Parts: sequence; structure tokens; C-alpha cells
Amino acid sequence: MLLQLFIKNIALIDQIELSFGKGLHVMTGETGAGKSIVVDAMSLILGGRADRDLIRTGCDKAYAEGLFDISDCPAAARWLQAHEIDADEGTVTLSREINQSGRSICRIQGVGMPLTMLRELAGTLMDLHGQHEHQSLLEDKNHLSCLDAMGDEAHAALMRAAGQAYQEYHDAALAYKRLKQESAHREERLQELQEQEQELSAANLIEGEEEQLTQERDRFRASEKIAQGLREAYTALYDLAGGRAAIEQARTAMRALAPVARYGKEYERLSQRAESLYYDTEDLGLSIRQELDTLDDNPERAQQVEERLDMIRKLSRRYGATIPEMLSALDRIREELSKYESIEDSLEKLHKRAVESAAAYDAQAAKLSQSRRQLAQRFAQRMEEQLSDLNMRGTRFYVDFAAENAPRSPLGTDNVRFLIAPNAGEEKKPLSKIASGGELSRVMLSLKALSAERAAIPSMVFDEIDTGISGRTAQVVAQKMWDIARYRQVICVTHLQQIAAMATRHYLIQKAENNGRTNTSVTELTGEARVRELARMLSGVSENSESGLAHARTMLSEAQAYREKQ
Repeated sequence: MLLQLFIKNIALIDQIELSFGKGLHVMTGETGAGKSIVVDAMSLILGGRADRDLIRTGCDKAYAEGLFDISDCPAAARWLQAHEIDADEGTVTLSREINQSGRSICRIQGVGMPLTMLRELAGTLMDLHGQHEHQSLLEDKNHLSCLDAMGDEAHAALMRAAGQAYQEYHDAALAYKRLKQESAHREERLQELQEQEQELSAANLIEGEEEQLTQERDRFRASEKIAQGLREAYTALYDLAGGRAAIEQARTAMRALAPVARYGKEYERLSQRAESLYYDTEDLGLSIRQELDTLDDNPERAQQVEERLDMIRKLSRRYGATIPEMLSALDRIREELSKYESIEDSLEKLHKRAVESAAAYDAQAAKLSQSRRQLAQRFAQRMEEQLSDLNMRGTRFYVDFAAENAPRSPLGTDNVRFLIAPNAGEEKKPLSKIASGGELSRVMLSLKALSAERAAIPSMVFDEIDTGISGRTAQVVAQKMWDIARYRQVICVTHLQQIAAMATRHYLIQKAENNGRTNTSVTELTGEARVRELARMLSGVSENSESGLAHARTMLSEAQAYREKQ
């Protein structure tokens, strides 16, 4: 449950801090005082819409923080444990900050968290019923989830099974549909792939071939230059016509140093080097001669190399920059060819899988539908009991299942809507046809009362659930609010004195001007201050009339008596 609420710079609120406990808490005040601002702050903490218009005029940011006791909320404890967040002696803090740029900062235990995580945790702690929920109740599309929320664990297990069966059906149907679409273009694609495979296969590409061919091409293109260099080098080594050849010079040096080698180590080394120079020169000359003799001026081979490289370049523009990439493309083409060649078998298998998964889903959806119909009977009966408690005796409540099933979905195939006959002898009608706002408010309160019995959410907030209610009905609504508050913390913004009198804690919301600024304040009322506020609510004018004060005291006394006997 909510222990503390801190609000700063939200709408007309400068800064307030409120404490809460068990039971029924009410907030009252004049119209326009800012009662719903507190609810807006709670909505922020729970992950509601962060509108920068909420920021107090002249301020850079708005801030709301809630301290929750999770000792009676195992779902919240499990969530924190799953996300490795430590609770602080059984409490957890949720906060939200909005700045002028519209950016929202969410924190759990002071640590920044994504909005989705804040909403997940907040959903286990508090259920906020704002005024917009009246309108959502009028839409038939919301009734199925409302009915399912009343189910037990066995019903929830059927919902999960239906959701899983739908996912399997959806995946199988989608795979079959996609392959069938591919099959429609099979012949055209097969021809394209076969041409590509033939082109690449015929090329007989070899890794490293392009580099080898490039090198060979470069040699052909430089053949004259190579021959000229070889001839000049050979002439320098062996040709005596232009003077003494290098080989002769080396031989002369070797012979000159040979006799003096025995006169010292240094001469011996020089002699050995001269000998080595001679034989190296001889070997070099022979190698050059061999290259000259084998130098191939082959224009046909040169043309073949050029054509081969040109073909590789053309293929690279279509299949990959390098030969390894083109070979990989060939593997992919062959793999796709194999798939298309066996597509009929694959289609048959996928069609069988889609049919079987559809049948499995339909069977699971039928079980869920049967469970819903059984649940609907109990739910309608309980709703009629609740409405009877709320001064709508004789009202008939129906859960209507459409004759035609809805399309397959994770939620099953049921079309559900709520119908009501508020008065005996009247035809049942959709909730949207209910003319009275008071009747709709009581239907909503009945739903919340039943969900409070089933759900493990420890705290509920109602923003003016009593719209359109007065007189004797207001008293039974007040009693119903207390019945909920016996096992759930309830926080309620109200204009009804009966609900205010029934509360265990009462807060007055007031608006005042100070130094040219309007500010909303919240004060917890006790004793005579609470009596005077009730008297104001009774009379609508004065909080000090004797009759109003006496009436207020009587209401408080009767409310206390009702709470004590429950």
C-alpha cells in the first residue's frame, strides 16, 4: 500500500507531502481546488502520461514520489527479485520527473529505469480508476479483458495456453503463406537461378587465380622491358666485346688473392669472398641466360589471360568483388535452387503444420470459451448482487457472447459485451445505452469491488467514482467503498459527504492566493475540522451552521458504527 506521497511543482501545487495507511482515504474540497491534481501525481508515479503542462508555471520541472509498503504484495517482491533490486525494509520508492523539454525520468529505489519497467512494478502495487475509465467501460472491446480478470488460476492457465497455441498457429500460417508467395514466382526464379548457376559454374573459378593471372598479364605487358634488362645484365657479365666481362674480372681477383691467403686470416677471408663472388657471378650469368632462352613471347597466351581477367571482372560486378565472394554466391544460388526444386514437398509439410496448429488452437480456444461462459454466469450473478447492494435491486446484468466467433487471436475467438436491464420489464441494452451517469458509476464500482476481491493489488484509487450519485444511493456507495477498504487500501476523490464520513482518514484540498501566486494545499482533517468540512459539504454554503454541524457529527458516528460491525 501507499505510505507516503511527495509532490513538487505539479499544476497548482508548490510542494506537499502526504501520509497514508490502511482503510479508506478521502479527498474533498471545492470545485476547482485541485483535487484531481493529487490523482494526476499518482498517475505519474504509476507510469501514466507525462504532460509538461503539469509543470507548475515558472518552474523547470515537476516531481512526484511514492513510498510503498510491499510486505503484503508478493507480486511486487517477485518483480524486484527478478530484476535484482533490493527493497528497503519491505518498502520501495517510485518516482517520476518531468522537465520542460517533455522528457520524463523514472526511478525505482532512486535508480533510473525505463518507463516500461516502472509500469510493470507499479501495476502490482496500485490500481488507479480515473474518470476516463467510465468511457472505456462503454466500449465493448474492453469487456473481454474485464471478464477474464475475474477468472481463477485455472482460467488464467487456459488463457496462457490459448496465447501459446495462437503463436504456434500464427508462425506456421505465416511460414506457409510466405513460401506459397515464393512458389507463385517459382518458375521465373528457377530460370534466373539456373542461369546464374550455369554462368558461375562454367567460369570454373579458383581462389588465388585472379592474382596469378594479373601477375602473368603484367609480365606479358612488360616482356620487352624484361628481355632488355636480361640481355644487358648478361652482356655485363659475359660479353668481352665491350671490354673485360665481369666474370673475367671476378676470376682475375680470385686468382690474385689465392696465393696470399696463407699469410694471414684476413687474407684468407678476402680470398674466400673473391672465390664466392666468382661462382655467384657465374651462377647469375647462367640463370640470366636460361631466362633469356625460355622467355616466351606468346601473344595467344597473353590474349587468353586478358580475356580470363575480363570475364572475372564482369562476374565480380554481379556476384561479388572477389573470387571467394563469387564462390560463396554460387553456394547460395545452389542452396536456393535446391529449395525451389523441393518447394512442393516443403509447401505440403508447411500446409500440414498450419492445419494441425490451427486445429490445436481452435481446440484450445474452445476450452477457453467454455471456461468464459461458465465464468460469465458466476460473474453476472455477482454483479447483480453488487448492484443490488448499491441500490439497483432488480437490475439484470448479462455477459453476451456473439453468435459468430471473432477472428483467431491470442485472446481466443470470443466476442463479448456487457448488457444491462436496470429496471424490471426493460430489455437488456449495451452499457453505452445507459442514460444515467449514476448507474454507470455503480456498475464501475461493482466491477472494482469484484476485482478487489480477486486481485492481489493492495491499493486502489478512485477519482470521482460517485459521479451522478446522491441520496440513499450515496450511502450504500459509501458502505461499498468501506467494504473494499477492509482488505484493500482505498484512496478516493469525492464530493459526497456520505463517502467522506465513512473514511478512516480525510484530506481537505484548498486553493488560495499568496503573493500573487495561486497554490493548492492538502490538509489532513481530524476532530472538529473534519466535522466542519462535512457540514460544508452538507449545506454547500456554510460550515458553521448548527444543524449542519449536528448532522455531520451524526454521520460520522453512524459511519464509525458501520465500520466497527463489519
